[in-house]
Amino acid sequence: MISATLIGGGSPQNVQIVVDVTPAGVAWTLVGSTADGKTWPVPGGAGVGDGQQLVLIDNRAPGNRSVTYVFSSGGSIQTSNAVLVAFAEDFVLQTLSGSRALSLGLHLGSLDTSMGSRQQRFRVSGRRRPVVRYDVSDDIEGQFVLLVEQEQSADFKDMIGSGEPLLYRLGTQLADLDPVAVISYGALSSMIYPVKGLRAWSMPYAVIDDPYLDVRLGAFSWDNFEAAWAGKTWTDLDVRMAGLTWDQFDTFDWSTI
Repeated sequence: MISATLIGGGSPQNVQIVVDVTPAGVAWTLVGSTADGKTWPVPGGAGVGDGQQLVLIDNRAPGNRSVTYVFSSGGSIQTSNAVLVAFAEDFVLQTLSGSRALSLGLHLGSLDTSMGSRQQRFRVSGRRRPVVRYDVSDDIEGQFVLLVEQEQSADFKDMIGSGEPLLYRLGTQLADLDPVAVISYGALSSMIYPVKGLRAWSMPYAVIDDPYLDVRLGAFSWDNFEAAWAGKTWTDLDVRMAGLTWDQFDTFDWSTI
């Protein structure tokens, strides 16, 4: 059996996927899926079963649509219940860890894309037609035009300033764009948008492979918290959490209790 649950107080929420048993010694994969057949890999979503329960966290699901999770192992396929991750806007830009996320407006000009060619043509003496050397074409590239509100400006600049690859997630179906993808980006430029308080940032991007896809994410539900503190008092909690900030409390590994 496989189940999916929304967890966390952040926006967007994460999804916790629980597989009751992974068959021992059998390779398995776990992917997210939309009703129209779009899929995306879940962080840490491949391995070899050990006969134990599997718990994974997905911070890469598209928003405002029904999604399920598909666990495949040795020819057997299990599908979870459907969940819906609510987005405030149609576009979310976030770090790969999910520690920082921004809900942004997206200008329609952002839907234009290109695919670079690696063909090279050489003119040879005595031949009317060129000789061609070729390789696989580039993947999708484009330019997002992101509408950043004034109060989001500092967080946006900090996120871009890190230089690390970022993840975009769509809260609606936009043409044939993948609903979620990891991107590298080039030099950004901006202009004040006609609507007061908005700045339009042009961000050239290229879709890349996820460099941390084999890393499992940690996150915990209230059930995890209640199981960890069953039979203990609030005084016990105060003593154990003494000296921690709220951010440290939010990311605490309750499985260590």
